Amino acid sequence: MAEVLSEPQFQIFTHPKTGVKTGRIYFPALFLADNYESIVQWLQRQEIHFCEQGLKQYGDGSFRLYFRTNNCLETEYLQLIKPLTGNK
Repeated sequence: MAEVLSEPQFQIFTHPKTGVKTGRIYFPALFLADNYESIVQWLQRQEIHFCEQGLKQYGDGSFRLYFRTNNCLETEYLQLIKPLTGNK
């Protein structure tokens, strides 16, 4: 039986040749349904850079996003997630 995720999953990837860091977030469908407006506002911020090739939508309503920022990737992710999940 597949595990149902209730919170986003976050990873940082570093390009082996260029050293450029890219963040990846998987947003589960249930999390999206509860937090849609906040996620859309975060994605519209000028500091968050992504393109259509970095976005994959799944049949269950979830999606995965690759993004870049001039700021710390983890800080940007936590700025989105902390208020929504109550995590410290």
